[in-house]
Order: sequence, then structure tokens, then C-alpha cells
Amino acid sequence: MVGFLQVLAAMLKRRLILLFTLALAVALILAVRLYQLQVVQARMWKDRARSFSYRHLVIPSIRGAIVDRQGRFLALEQPCNNLAIDYQAMNRDYVWITRQAIDELKDDHLTRAQIIARLPATRKQIAARLRRLPIAIARHCHLPLAKVLETLDIIRKRMAFLRQDIWTLRYGHDKNVRADVSPADRQQDVDLALTQGLNLLEAHEAHTVVPDISDKVAFYFQKHSRRYPGLVVVPSQHRVYPFNSVAAQVIGTTRQVTAAALRKNPFVLPRLVPGSLRDTRGKLKGYLPGDNMGAFGVEYAAENLLRPTRGVELIRLDGKQVPQDYRAPIPGRTVRLTLDIKLQQQLQRSMLNPQTHLLYFHGEMHRAAVVVLSVRTNRVLVMLSLPTYNLNRYHHDFSRLIADTQLPLMNRAISSAYPPGSIVKPLEAAYALTVGVIEPNTVLNCGAYLLPGHPNIFRNWTYPVAPGPLNLVAALEQSCDTYFYQVGMKLGLKRLVEGYRAFGLGSATGIGLHEETSGYLPPAQPHRSQFRITDWAIMMGIGQGPMAVTPLQMANAYTAMLRGGVWMQPQIIEQLHRPPPRLFHLNRPDLSAVRRGMYLVVHGPNGTAPVLRMGLPVAGKTGTAQTAERIDIDGKVTIKKGDDAWFVGCVPANQPKYVLAAIVEMGGDGGRRAGPIVKNCIQLMQQRGYLPQAATP
Repeated sequence: MVGFLQVLAAMLKRRLILLFTLALAVALILAVRLYQLQVVQARMWKDRARSFSYRHLVIPSIRGAIVDRQGRFLALEQPCNNLAIDYQAMNRDYVWITRQAIDELKDDHLTRAQIIARLPATRKQIAARLRRLPIAIARHCHLPLAKVLETLDIIRKRMAFLRQDIWTLRYGHDKNVRADVSPADRQQDVDLALTQGLNLLEAHEAHTVVPDISDKVAFYFQKHSRRYPGLVVVPSQHRVYPFNSVAAQVIGTTRQVTAAALRKNPFVLPRLVPGSLRDTRGKLKGYLPGDNMGAFGVEYAAENLLRPTRGVELIRLDGKQVPQDYRAPIPGRTVRLTLDIKLQQQLQRSMLNPQTHLLYFHGEMHRAAVVVLSVRTNRVLVMLSLPTYNLNRYHHDFSRLIADTQLPLMNRAISSAYPPGSIVKPLEAAYALTVGVIEPNTVLNCGAYLLPGHPNIFRNWTYPVAPGPLNLVAALEQSCDTYFYQVGMKLGLKRLVEGYRAFGLGSATGIGLHEETSGYLPPAQPHRSQFRITDWAIMMGIGQGPMAVTPLQMANAYTAMLRGGVWMQPQIIEQLHRPPPRLFHLNRPDLSAVRRGMYLVVHGPNGTAPVLRMGLPVAGKTGTAQTAERIDIDGKVTIKKGDDAWFVGCVPANQPKYVLAAIVEMGGDGGRRAGPIVKNCIQLMQQRGYLPQAATP
């Protein structure tokens, strides 16, 4: 019996020791975990707890303005009214609907018992009104229902973007947090961020559905607020263009942010933990779904300057701000252009006036472009493209504009390339003098056609009756085609193309506008037969054949020639950096012969632009370039042949300050059609003080 009791006691002792050991192990584990939570991870869990006690507020800012050289506003933000919808109402949140129903019943001065009795029915009525809101918005704002639904979807995406950003900041940028938080806790917080949005004040605010509504629409929705729960009229800003259609293609407009831009430059919040906003950068200049960005023109080219930086702050759940956790919003920068918008406005008005006959002839208005460049600085004073359109109605009229066969959306000064015709002759002559294939006194026969016995090819289109032998100055004055056929042959295709490229033809000028085209020049050594290469050289000697240029390229090429071989990038946005000038060799003493010939084009007895004779001496070159275009007549596409009218020149002729280039599509003779436009522009420049009223002695 005693032995049995001893065995039993020993067994109990071992079990007690085992239980004690297990209890001690559990206690140690709990102690270690408590130490980890309260000491090692104390700051992390404290920050997590505190983060749910704050709401994150994103503060909008204002897009920068665009001004001309005199500081006149070309694009700016102005006050307006937006129609907005409460985010919880848009999603038909049950708690929001209940609160709204109680408020309505209280307004009817009902007792508590009556409110409780009528609450379910009122809640159903409000939910039904919320479902009909998109239809009401579309009807009263004259918008397609699909557009309204698309906007509501963008608002939801915007909120999801911000909420996901909150979760990313909480877990995606802190290695310690990623290592210490369990997958279950992480998923729980993700669900909380994506569904409740406790740290987003925007989840409790109204979001714009229709911007810039009329006063009539605003008054209607304010008057019938009970009929449209969740809809509010809020003050806001919208983009306006004070000069309407003037320089529309240059200034450009804005559009909703593209998916590509959203992926490339997304909005990123700083950390949400109180006390950290000043220490973490975030990406407050990034895009959110529904933001606006530049669509084209300067609005697009200067997007990085115009784009504002949002502000950010933390607000406690009791509504109080956290002063140390605040970043002020930064408005976009003001972008200054080199244009004189008043000068361009006056020029546009005069050209569009049918009584001036500058663009209206042959019973129709012709398309045209004008560029004015400063010879000294290469800054653009005028960049005009006609026809044009009203920037303030761009989005409203887009469907009509995109279908217009006159292509008013195109900036013809930089986006449309044309055969240059005879305006290349001064450039060709300057380069030929430099490489030594001709001299100022070189005399070549100016015949009715180039090849003996072949009167139908390489004709002298300027003079059907041959004037006979001419030197370079006279050939420029009279624009003798056969003279420059021969100069082109002497240069050969390789040197001719090299010369044109030295002046910047065949490549974009780099002015900074996305819409600029490079034009076209053939390769210097194409894989063609020798006869074909010679053929090209002959035709390109008079600006025809396989080449196309923009008005800006030609104006820029002339400024490079007048500076004696100093090519500069033209400038229209003052803040954009320009590379240093590029030098190429021109024989400066021989350039006087080219400038003399350009002077006689206007003032000589046989000049092709006598219309430009005025108190101020003008020098330049006319061009009449053969072209063709496709036209649609009663559904049948035909080819219409004609001539583009060019004039490129400088003023004053003795000391050039400005180069002017003008083209009239299908205008015919350059001296008769483009010349008067340049003359009118010079007169307006005189009125505005850019040029003297008469020649200086």
C-alpha cells in the first residue's frame, strides 16, 4: 500500500512539474509578446491607432495662367458654380439616407412617434430620388446620360485611388510594418480603407458632376434641393480664354487626364501619421482620376509649369486641425508667351474682314498662316492660323470642328508643311555663293525653258517670254526659274539638301509645341538613278519636287541667313530653355548680293512684289508653289490643283528687325495674295510701335 502511494505521489509530482513548466512557458511567451507590443512595436501601433483618429484632407489648387508678352491674360481660372453630389448620396449609403429622412421629417414638425412611423417609407422615397438623379442632371444640364454616368464613375475611381494610396502609405512604404503586420490584419485594414474611407474627408464631401453651370441651372437645383437630395451648388473655378479665337491653336486647351498620364504621374499622399507630413514628400503634383491636363498647344507644352500642387492636412475627428501637419497648396506658375496678342487680334480681324480682300477672293475664304520673328532674339511676335475657332467653346463644338474640312484645329504655322516654291531661292543663292559654285556677278541665261527642244519640262513659270542673260541680283528680283534650275544643277542634290538642312529645313525647329511637324527633305544620297537625282536637284532649285516646309521653318531660315549663318531655336514660351545658337558657315560679304536682290523684289522695276512698296523699305521673296488637294463634291472625291501663295521678307530692309512669313493656300500668285497680308501686318506693327513709321535716313 505504501509503495502504491509513493508511485502515485511521484506521478503527481511529475505532472505538477510539467504543468508548472507549461504555465511558465506560456507566461514567458505572453511576456515576450507584451514586451514586443508595448516596447518594441509601441510606436508603430500607437501611430496606427492615432491614424484612425484623423481624416486626411486634400486641398485643391489653381492652374497657372498664360499671358502674352505684355502680361495680358490668354488663359486663366475664373469663379463659377459647379453642380456637385455628396459622395455618400451618390453611393446611396444607408446611414446617409436615414439621416436625410430624419431631417426631412423633422422639417415637417412631426412628433417622435410620427417620425419613427414614417421613417421606412421616407427612406424608400429618398433612395428612389437618388436613383433618378443622373437622369435629372442630364436633362437639366443638357448632357447625355452616358456622360453623367461616366462622370460619376470617375468620382468613384478617384476615391478608390485615394483610399488605396492611404493603404499603400500605411503598409507599402514601411518595411517594418510589412514584416510585422499579419496578412489578416493587413486585409482588414485594406477593406476598411476601401469601403469606409475613415481617413478621407472627401468621402464626406460633395464632388463636381457638372462644372460651370449657368445661373439658371444653379437656381433651379437650389430651389428644388429637397427633390434632388445630395445635389449642391458649390463655388469653383473654370478655365477661360479672354481672347476667344485669337491664337487658339497656339494657346491650346485642357482635357481630362489620360490613363497614360495617370499611370506615369499619379498623385501620392505623404504619410498619414500625425507629425510626419513635413518629413515625407509624397507626390502632390500628380494626377487623380478626373483631373484636367493640357490637351495641346501651350497648355500641353507647359503642363509641368501650369500644373498646380495640391495641399494636404490632417483633421481630427472632432473637426480640429493639426497645425503642424499642413502643407499649403501651390498654384501653377504663370507662363509668359512672346506673342503680342493685340497685334495678332488686329491682324486676324483685318484678314477675316471680307472688305479687305486679304483672304476672301474667288468667292471663298482661303486658308492662311502668318509668322513674325524677331531677327535679334528669334522670339515669335505673331503666329496666326486661319480659319480658327473659339477656345471657350472647344469642347462644346468639338464634333463639328473635327469634321470641318477646313481643318480649323490645325496650327498651319507649324503643323502643315507646304512646297515652298521660289521663297527658297535666297537660301539656295546664299549657300551656292558660300560653296563657290556661283559668284554675285555670275550670269546665266534666263530662258523660257531649261532644256533645248523640251519646252514642256523645266519651264520658266515666272517668265514665259525669256528675259535673257541675268546676274544673281536680277535673277532674284525677277524670280527667274531657269536661272535657279541651273544653280540647283551646279550644287547637285547632295549639296543642295545639305544647304537646306543647314538653314533648318527638313527638321522641327524645336519651338516646344507638340504639334510641330518636321516638314520633308529627301536624303542627300537617295537610292535612285542618276537622272532622277539630277531631276530632283533641278526642281528643288525652285522649291518644288520632294520637299515641304512650314511657315515657321521658312521665317527661321531667313533669320539665320540675315544673321550670317547663326541658326537659333525660335521661342514662344519664355520659360522654356533654349539650346545655344548653332553656327554654320556663310560667306557674309556675298550675302549683300542676296539682300540686294530681295530688296529689288519689292522696290525694283521688275520686282514681283510691288504691292509692298511703302514708306518703310521691305525686302523679301515671293513664292508661287504648285500644289493639289483632295476635295469632296457631293460625295465624290476629286483632286483640285492650284498654287500656294508665299511671301517671306524682312523689315526694315537696310537693318532687319523682323522677318515675316505668310502663306495663302490655293491663293495663286505670291506677290498678289501673300504680299498684301504682309504689308497689312507691317502697318499694324508700325501702329503698335514695333517699327518706325518711315525709313530712317
